[in-house]
Amino acid sequence: IHNMYFTSEGTLRTVWGPAPYVPDYGAGYPSYNEMHGIYHTTMWQGTREVLLAQTGDEVWVFEGWTTDGGGNTPWRVLIGPGASNPDQPAQIGSDRRPRFPAQFETTPAGVVIIPRGEGSRRYFYDGQAVLPLGYNRSPEPPQGWSRDAGYNHSGASLALALDPPGPSIALSQIPRGRLGTISTDGVQVADTTDTGRIPEGTYRCSVQWIDRWGNLSPLSPLSGEVRVTASHTSHNLTTAGLLEFAKVEHQLPEVMWTGISEGPTGTIGRILYRTKDLKNSGTTKLFELPPNAGGGTQAFATLSDNVTVSLPDNVPDGWLTREPDEPEAVTPFLLYKVAFGRGWAANFQEDPSRLQYTIPGRWGTFLERNRIYPDPSGGEITGLFSAPEGLLVFTESSTFLVVISFGGEGFQAKTLSRTVGCVAPSSIVAMPDGQVIWLGQEGFYSYTADGTISPISEPIERELRSINRARRLQATAAFDVKEAKYRCWVPHDSSLRNNRCWEFDGEGWTRRTDVRAVDVATTKDHRNYMLAAGRATEAGPTERNGVWVLDHEVQSFAPASRPSRVVTSWLRGL
Repeated sequence: IHNMYFTSEGTLRTVWGPAPYVPDYGAGYPSYNEMHGIYHTTMWQGTREVLLAQTGDEVWVFEGWTTDGGGNTPWRVLIGPGASNPDQPAQIGSDRRPRFPAQFETTPAGVVIIPRGEGSRRYFYDGQAVLPLGYNRSPEPPQGWSRDAGYNHSGASLALALDPPGPSIALSQIPRGRLGTISTDGVQVADTTDTGRIPEGTYRCSVQWIDRWGNLSPLSPLSGEVRVTASHTSHNLTTAGLLEFAKVEHQLPEVMWTGISEGPTGTIGRILYRTKDLKNSGTTKLFELPPNAGGGTQAFATLSDNVTVSLPDNVPDGWLTREPDEPEAVTPFLLYKVAFGRGWAANFQEDPSRLQYTIPGRWGTFLERNRIYPDPSGGEITGLFSAPEGLLVFTESSTFLVVISFGGEGFQAKTLSRTVGCVAPSSIVAMPDGQVIWLGQEGFYSYTADGTISPISEPIERELRSINRARRLQATAAFDVKEAKYRCWVPHDSSLRNNRCWEFDGEGWTRRTDVRAVDVATTKDHRNYMLAAGRATEAGPTERNGVWVLDHEVQSFAPASRPSRVVTSWLRGL
């Protein structure tokens, strides 16, 4: 069955449309370049609809239809070169080389965008702001100043209670800083001056940026050592009496940290990490500095701004307890999915076989230890898909399932097949019955919850041999809700574009050629539109790039005629 579909009455009719998603209201159609991707989702508990499309070297977001006839476009440039006045200036490139379509993934906080092209960054859009995903570099190291380097801030007064009660005791002014460690536990004194000794110590500091979505940058290099000389605390007693000396820890002048790096756009805070006394604490680890003398678990950063460049530090070593996460710089990758409350990225530019997951809820923060190599042979990862059982990971010739490890910490990959893989990440689609369908090297396959992988395209095996193998990685698919069909567009014969669509309803296959779809998506709302980004031919004929609504027609656009036919052998029995 070619370019026809079953009606609800059980008959056949030719396919409708397509119709331009933005019709010509008198001002002409929007001017689309070569299309590279399309995606639809909802945000903010379903109250914000988002339609994204990559055309040429720009990623657009749909703003709503306009009917004023003044040429205003309903699209806004979200990401693109500066000349297009985008929200996020970037050079993402545009070419016709064989590549995956642009990739998009919805997270609870927004959409991860992987443009198709040579750009080195991946992006995140929350419905209001778009910025690069995570950080691709670390801050510069801060500088430290102590009393020895000309910085001193002291002069606070302390009062100690007597035990047992006795005449009041006045203590001389001592430094209010708390760095360092008192060397004596306690002494008995009477009408004299006692001195508690604080040994010489050294400290180092590091800085980390945090963005509006909680993503963390790599730690900056350590500052130089800040040396604090030995000190004493004097207690002059004005009245004779017995004082059981209470422990007075960390009495030294403050240290001033300066040159704290300001982060790039989107940074809303900086976290400072400091060592404890390197000479006397027995550890070289870094610990988070609280934002104030009292600490506080509600503070998200040491400095809750991106302006301040200096910080006086009088935090005692004993208050330093939280060690830092140490993310890596975000490097280019081609695939991204959400599973287990984390983001999973794969096919990194410098390491195509690597699968790496983020910190939970921080969709652009990757730790070096959170890496998995599912394929022991080092095969390039060519597909990711989140299933109820875990994360499906594909190479061209293998399929794996990532699950929580037996110990309950971390993850492990189980091999599902050593002979069946996926050649096109955008061809992977879940059906309503739970099975997952995709395009492999020898045809289409399905995965079911029991771990079974089965071929499903034997009836069209001969036709599938004509797929352009050099271009099959650009195949794209979606599930059509109205007809309950899996639809996958592939490059047939020597075509450089996806010029044939194969449809599967769970029982048999049909095909259609009404559009040449670079990418397709089904709207996540009551409309259940199937949208295609690519080319369609208007009667005339005129070939147009654009965003198309399949199986719909509009008065202002008349599609070119196309053949529709049914080939059957049922008459042979007569």
